[in-house]
Amino acid sequence: MRCARGLHKLASVLISMLALPVIADEVAPQHTAGREVYLKWCAPCHAPGITHPGTHALMTKYQGVKSGVLLEWTDLPAGTIKYTVRHGISVMPQFRKTEISDAELDALARYMSRNTPQP
Repeated sequence: MRCARGLHKLASVLISMLALPVIADEVAPQHTAGREVYLKWCAPCHAPGITHPGTHALMTKYQGVKSGVLLEWTDLPAGTIKYTVRHGISVMPQFRKTEISDAELDALARYMSRNTPQP
């Protein structure tokens, strides 16, 4: 009985670790500020893993045609990021300038669109 409880606790800890936002990508110095904004405001919903509601919603929407992980997208223009952050979309709230400043939003947009070819 004790062994089963111990295994149950261990399994619970391991499962909860899967829910932590793990963003281990290497970023260029010009993307450091944007990455920090992402980790604070975006990762709780959009980090990799099905336990993150934004990622889960995108996985459901795209059904494997496209990744649910925004940081993997290669077609995410900076303007789209800025608009979506300021206006929200679906259940994602809008973020005011008192939460994410214009400078922070610019840095976030540069970071998140770094894999997208520039026109």
